[in-house]
Amino acid sequence: MNILITSVGRRVKIIEYFKYALRKQNGKVIAVDCDVNAPALYFADKYEIAPRIDDSNYIDFILDICKRYNIKGIVSLIDPELSLLAKHEKIFKRNNIKLVLSPIELIDISYDKHKTYKYLSKRGIPTVPTYNQLDEVLELINNDKLKFPLIVKPSKGSASIGLYQVKNKKELIDVFSKKNNQIIQPYYKEKEYGIDIYIDLITGELIDMFIKEKINMRAGETDKSQSIHNKEIENLIKNFVNKSSFKGPIDIDCFEYKGKYYISEINPRFGGGYPHAYEMGCDFMRYIINNLNNIKNKPFERLNYQSGIKMLKYDSIKIIS
Repeated sequence: MNILITSVGRRVKIIEYFKYALRKQNGKVIAVDCDVNAPALYFADKYEIAPRIDDSNYIDFILDICKRYNIKGIVSLIDPELSLLAKHEKIFKRNNIKLVLSPIELIDISYDKHKTYKYLSKRGIPTVPTYNQLDEVLELINNDKLKFPLIVKPSKGSASIGLYQVKNKKELIDVFSKKNNQIIQPYYKEKEYGIDIYIDLITGELIDMFIKEKINMRAGETDKSQSIHNKEIENLIKNFVNKSSFKGPIDIDCFEYKGKYYISEINPRFGGGYPHAYEMGCDFMRYIINNLNNIKNKPFERLNYQSGIKMLKYDSIKIIS
């Protein structure tokens, strides 16, 4: 079995984990990226330089790669590409290629923070209040129903780009008026958690879960974290899975505020902090390979990883000719 990983960027560990998982099946990891200097390319068994995902020939390029390398499954590592692949799912299906993805409507919801808020609220899942109308927020502030500091950020942003913390009305109005499609949220970040989950592609059941407290972030990605066990978060995630139809590897951000827990973001892909989960025994690569082989994974009975274990990221280098 060969697996194609797209838009690999710096995600070296994801490549290495898949290579290890595929060794017993004599499978290969093929990597593509539009940047010839993307480090993860050079850790795959084979790599190709792709057009940008907004190129009209991108899907044809990916299909050609799949045929040449006999690809059975595709895993994308960036948000904008998820929708693009999902839109062409029928083409891949006709060629017996499985996309490791959630349904397109859920991908689109998760990419928009205001839609995410409405989706979760409608299902009674605790989430961070999110507003996209300045007048509504000002009225809530005037009625003491919303207090500073507040967070202003793009509704479809990522990696904390364009995120501002505002402390008064003047800052709020100035920052919100600079760009379109922004959202406003209360500052709920007493503690922040990242939860890596795998939802079976065949059964839709929650197979595994790893909870980490974020110690430090860098460029919007978990840089240092510590494993924890927390029954309230565990139940929150189970409730989310039961009331939604996401599939595959999912990265969920969660805030603790005044003793309660709120989902803030859903990323329907491998999160930047996933290596912590893998090193603690949560092997999503094995689950994906099972599903690609039409094997159902067995849901966990209890979480067995050890709490209090930290992940510390660091930089390394790769020399190429």
